[in-house]
Amino acid sequence: MKTRFILMLLLMLPFFASAQFNNQARAMHQQMNNQNQKWATERRTSDQQWQMRNMMSQTNKIQTAESKLAKEEKNKKKLEEKTEKLNADLKTNQDKLATLKNNNNPELQKDIEKSEKKITKSEEKRNKSRTKLESSSKKVDDLKKQVETAKSEKEELAKKEEEEKRAREEEKKKKQTEKEQQKKASKN
Repeated sequence: MKTRFILMLLLMLPFFASAQFNNQARAMHQQMNNQNQKWATERRTSDQQWQMRNMMSQTNKIQTAESKLAKEEKNKKKLEEKTEKLNADLKTNQDKLATLKNNNNPELQKDIEKSEKKITKSEEKRNKSRTKLESSSKKVDDLKKQVETAKSEKEELAKKEEEEKRAREEEKKKKQTEKEQQKKASKN
């Protein structure tokens, strides 16, 4: 009787051990899954925060470029007006010089010299103004390009974010269907 009892105990021992192992394995597997899900959600939230910061950065970049553009366009307009004024002054000085030279009066020689100096100064001022206007025009063009580049980068970022969102949703659906299939398989 003792030998039968010992023999039966030895035969049943693997069943008890495997039953205990399965419970431990299930618990460990479930714990690992929970930890993986926790890390996945943390990763997703950090990715979303990064994308939001990136979008805000792009928005700020666009706003900054647009404000610089508006300021530079205003400056360009002032320079255009100044150049027009200098051109008009130069034209009137040249007309005065022409009338003085037409008089052929020797007494007006000093006035002619003064007028010539004045014209030279006016030409220098006009040339400086034109140079500034050209550089301002270049700045305006560069700023327009910056605004367009920043807007296209923002659009690309938004498209990329949308694609990632779709991919996450599809992955989530796949996982759900796999879980449902596993549940059905385990029930059968």
